[in-house]
Amino acid sequence: MYHNEKLNQKRLDDLQMSHIDLSCTEWFEQFREDILILHNPRFRGDWEPYKLKQVLLVLCNGGNGYGAINLHPIHLQKDSLLIALPSQIAESNNVDASFKGTFLLMSEHFMSRINTGDVYLFHKLVENNPVYQLDENTATTFRSLIELVHNLMLSGDNSSGMEEIFSLISRLFYIMISRIINPSSDAQETGQRHGEVMMQFLQLLRRHYRDHRDVGFYADKMSISAKYMTTLVKKASGKSAIQWIEDYVILDAKAQLSSTVNTIQQIAFDLNFPSQSLFGRYFKRTVGMSPSDYRISLRQTHMLEARHHS
Repeated sequence: MYHNEKLNQKRLDDLQMSHIDLSCTEWFEQFREDILILHNPRFRGDWEPYKLKQVLLVLCNGGNGYGAINLHPIHLQKDSLLIALPSQIAESNNVDASFKGTFLLMSEHFMSRINTGDVYLFHKLVENNPVYQLDENTATTFRSLIELVHNLMLSGDNSSGMEEIFSLISRLFYIMISRIINPSSDAQETGQRHGEVMMQFLQLLRRHYRDHRDVGFYADKMSISAKYMTTLVKKASGKSAIQWIEDYVILDAKAQLSSTVNTIQQIAFDLNFPSQSLFGRYFKRTVGMSPSDYRISLRQTHMLEARHHS
């Protein structure tokens, strides 16, 4: 069992991954704050949903894992590849004791320095389908690349030359993943400017959606007009900027309502609503039911599922 002394529980806490038990993880290694690998980690049972701070790749080496990304169910089995993005909400429902997997995390800052073409198209495809079942040869290639990264990390070299090597390897990861998810021909239709604005908007949105729900704030940050930004966002994604903002706020609210004991008032304040009543009206207008009714409906669903499986 190999352990990097520079990696500690505080680092995992910062990444919202405190559910991982380092003392029982087969090996782990990191390069600066940019890349972290955890091989066959041991988990501390079920955990509350957490918001990802980095790009996450999980290659399942065996067993079964069930959970959700942004409330959409996922199932990992041998040779499954999970791709999750910063600010997506990850949760686990059931992980076999025999589950094994390699977790590779890369900072958004690090990924932004890699020339990856139409990044927004990539993100859109991954958001729609985060899990891919690899054939044996592709899975073996991924494991070889991960082992290469691990061996390079063992050298302890943090120089700019090593950063360039990791950038090249990460670019190779990206190319392989792009082939796996099979981008459609609409890559040309998205347009470079549309994609650039869309990614800038999403990066800002991930950082500020709890505090700012007005389109003008994001347009000001990007030094463009709200009308121009809204036009490009709509062309790139098919959704308006205000819809994107609402989706982020409501997803966070749903995750808290479904998996925490926080009161509705606590959730309202956490999402920076001035009052519980304003949050309730916002939620009902978007979802079609009040926060309390949504929470009750989830509990009823869980009770029915429990009876079905008993």
